[in-house]
Amino acid sequence: MRLREMLPMSAIALALLALAGCHNSRNQSPYFYSTQQDVPKFKSDAATPHAIAQNEVALAQEYLKMGKYDLALERLQKAIKTEPSSPDGYTVLGLLYERINRPELAEANYAKAVKLAPDKGDMLNNYGAWLCRSGHPAEADVQFRKALSDPFYHTPGVAMLNASICAAKAGKLELAEGYGRQLLAVDPNNLQGLQNMADISFQRGQYLQARGFVERFLATGVYSPPLLDLGARIEDKLGDTAAARGYRDRIAAGAPQPQPPPNGN
Repeated sequence: MRLREMLPMSAIALALLALAGCHNSRNQSPYFYSTQQDVPKFKSDAATPHAIAQNEVALAQEYLKMGKYDLALERLQKAIKTEPSSPDGYTVLGLLYERINRPELAEANYAKAVKLAPDKGDMLNNYGAWLCRSGHPAEADVQFRKALSDPFYHTPGVAMLNASICAAKAGKLELAEGYGRQLLAVDPNNLQGLQNMADISFQRGQYLQARGFVERFLATGVYSPPLLDLGARIEDKLGDTAAARGYRDRIAAGAPQPQPPPNGN
């Protein structure tokens, strides 16, 4: 459904897409999933070293969310002391050091996690995301491909999205589109995936295709200012000034912003 055919402004609640790190389509800064989201939560009453370590990692993740980095570090150090071969402990430690701007320690810990679990999709994805954020997209792509080859990886959509964004950041738009389509084939309503594909299509000059991805996003009932801005620029390119103005009016309206449903990755 075209924007100009949708409900009037008074009947529409403009919602901000609450995605961690959601990027602005003008500058193409990536919105990678947080590493801590890609390590399963764990809670056990068992007294084994592995169970104790995993509980500590889970607590560290919660402290990271609250910005209590000192407490998170304390828990992670305890986890690794209890289970020195814990890849989850090292990958979350990498995230912690990244958050506090210690890139050399972040790199070492992400790499350590992959060394301990060389075939584990979530560790490979986390390291790939770090490599791309650090300006090494080719090396990152290697890690994403390895992650996607793990048949037991429980959130492959995360790696598909990261791989697509990273390839686009490197100017490899055809590769980026391939990963993006792979994601939408398994998760058709993935909001980040739809916005990403709209961005890629726009960059490739495929404006009708870009419009289609924007409209698929809007059909979910969720809105984001960057997505609406992109929709306006797409309509500018297609010469539909009324639709472009409608998008911009909706950005300016600043209506209440309910939370979107999760993507389910």
